[in-house]
Amino acid sequence: MASVSPRTLASGEVRWRVQVRVKGQMKQTTFLEKKGADQFAALVDRVGWDAADQVRQSRGQKDAATPTLREYTHRYLSPESGLLTGVEKGTREGYEAEAERSWLQLFGDVPIDLITKPDVGAWLAWQERQPVWRDRHKPRDQQKHVSSKTIKNYHALLSAVLKSAVDEGFRKDNPAYKMRMTRGVKRENVFLTPTEFATLLHFIPERYRRMILFLAGTGLRWGEMSALAWGDVNLHGNPPTVRVTRAWKKAKGAPILSYPKSSKSRRSVSLFPDLVAIMGEPGASDAWVFPAPQGGHMWHGAFYTRIWRTAVVKASDPETCRALGLEPLRREPTVHDLRHTHASWLIAQGIPLPYIQARMGHESITTTVGVYGHLVADAHDQMASAIALTLTGVQSPLALAQHADS
Repeated sequence: MASVSPRTLASGEVRWRVQVRVKGQMKQTTFLEKKGADQFAALVDRVGWDAADQVRQSRGQKDAATPTLREYTHRYLSPESGLLTGVEKGTREGYEAEAERSWLQLFGDVPIDLITKPDVGAWLAWQERQPVWRDRHKPRDQQKHVSSKTIKNYHALLSAVLKSAVDEGFRKDNPAYKMRMTRGVKRENVFLTPTEFATLLHFIPERYRRMILFLAGTGLRWGEMSALAWGDVNLHGNPPTVRVTRAWKKAKGAPILSYPKSSKSRRSVSLFPDLVAIMGEPGASDAWVFPAPQGGHMWHGAFYTRIWRTAVVKASDPETCRALGLEPLRREPTVHDLRHTHASWLIAQGIPLPYIQARMGHESITTTVGVYGHLVADAHDQMASAIALTLTGVQSPLALAQHADS
């Protein structure tokens, strides 16, 4: 491993020496600035002395060191740089965390102009073998791998950083552009039947049941539900509604209260009478509709770990459910799957997809069709019938033509 150490000249000036042992022989070179020495040492550790020395010589031993990928990434994500606009504070912090847990681990200390397409390919191969961040300390057989969607998001961020470096003249090309990725296996959404939902609800502690019923009865996202105040609820409308204008979003340290996911997410959602009844007595206009037991807003992480997972495990156990006369779950849902379940129930009742798009707050009907279109039970029958009607007038001429040929 290359080392960096200062050397003081007779004149009092300081130089920085990089040295490493290669096949028993000591190799060394000197830099005017520590930053350049550190970059060269990191490159030696990554590609070896000979290749690193060739890069140094081709650069003409420049003293003005190019920023490393980590340095440039932090600059790109900094609001002061002006390179990334229209992004909220929590989103920027999320990008910082994504970069640190993905590609910055492999070549974060490499000068940004030295990153190659094979480097990006090697990172993708490495990333596909990694466990999700929360499982990194668990035994290997208990780890879940990073999803293909997450890797795609990581890659998109890296590509954006490298493109910005090209625009600023630090590179000539973007080595992440059009890089192919393994498709992977996407987790299938879980759509609970009403009977399965009743089983799950049985194992949810009573104090949380109205919240779970509300999520399944409205299709709101967790961040939207937990941000509802009584001032957002209109119980006297026909029908009663809740107005979604805020949502909790992830941020460094703690979630922040911000706007919903997209402009279409700002919406009114109707409530059926029984759902209004279970919501309880209204509080002050600024009081949370579904506060945590100890007060304040409901945190997803704590609820998921302490309440949800316990209920799902019990609801998935055949023996436990059989003893209670309940139907066990076929697959383990997440809290977000209550949103998918809500949409599936609407589709089962014949509600048109554009109506469901508006209720769910999807920015585009494409999202609604892509996620839920396969649940439209009679869609295939309708399409087959449409083709049959179209070809009805063609069938007889075809039969006559075949008879004539024979």
